[in-house]
Amino acid sequence: MKDDKRFRYFLFAVIAVFFVALYLARNVLTPFAIAFALAYLLDPLADKLERWGLSRTMSVSTILFSFFLMVVLTALLLIPLLRIQVEHLASSLPDYMGQVMSWLQPILDQVSLIDPAKIKMHLKDVFEKLGTLPLLALGSATEMLWSSLSGLMNILLVLVNILIIPVAMFYLLRDFDGINRKLGKLIPRRYRREMVNIVKEIDEVLSGFVRGQLMVATLMSGLYTLGLFLCGTPMSLFIGPLAGYANLVPYLGLILGFVPAAILTLLQYQDWMALLGVTVVFAVVQALESMVITPRVVGDKIGLHPVVIMLAVLVGGELFGFVGVLLGVPAAAVLNVLRRRTVTRYKNSTMFR
Repeated sequence: MKDDKRFRYFLFAVIAVFFVALYLARNVLTPFAIAFALAYLLDPLADKLERWGLSRTMSVSTILFSFFLMVVLTALLLIPLLRIQVEHLASSLPDYMGQVMSWLQPILDQVSLIDPAKIKMHLKDVFEKLGTLPLLALGSATEMLWSSLSGLMNILLVLVNILIIPVAMFYLLRDFDGINRKLGKLIPRRYRREMVNIVKEIDEVLSGFVRGQLMVATLMSGLYTLGLFLCGTPMSLFIGPLAGYANLVPYLGLILGFVPAAILTLLQYQDWMALLGVTVVFAVVQALESMVITPRVVGDKIGLHPVVIMLAVLVGGELFGFVGVLLGVPAAAVLNVLRRRTVTRYKNSTMFR
């Protein structure tokens, strides 16, 4: 009995040390976290190919080849177009600032208590600084990139991190089911059935919510990008995906997508009909998302409250950086399942009754 109690204390200590080490190594674990997330998302597809007669290794190889080929082709197609849009925005920014000045001029002329000339001079100075902002940002980014890659060791580390993701993703995806079985055998027999039920419920939540929401965000990104591109919105290839994936956090997609798209479109065309086109794009995509895409892709799977999603993203980013942002919502979904089961057990206990 004493040995069992000591072993439990030892096990709790090992788990605590593991989580502390996980927190301290959070920056190093970023490529592994990305690889694990991708492996989890693609595991059902690998299982389906395996049921069709392919071996597990062949299924994983096919998925990885198709996945990275799609990423490379998308990058080759979109990066040149995005570069053209960035250059166009940089060249048009002084004209945009002049247009804003012309809109503000009647308001400044009506201000009697403040010298309009001084205000105009200050605004002109501010707009001139804003006009050079893209070039300064590009120069800073280039300088930061060069400084980060200046040493041979840093270059090797970046290359290693880039290579770790596909390699780790291959082995995790190939051995995903085997890892689950081995972990299941470590659970004590008296708790195994309950733990298996909990894990199944967690997987159902993650499958229905996380995978579903990522698919919804991808579809919305494509629709936003296509609609804004047809409207002639500057930086549509950047704003569209930003609005789509920011929709993972409720209402953030509208803020980060509609506001800059509306402002840039209005400055570009100086026509309220162009602004109406952007409004129609966001209204139609939001309507499709709520009435067609989400019901068909996510269905009635258990989700999370919008406030919980925002809190999970913020807390995850604060504690673990990019890895926390990536895994914040799945972790919140897991905790939500445990919370619900704990509340159910508490209500069935003699303490509650």
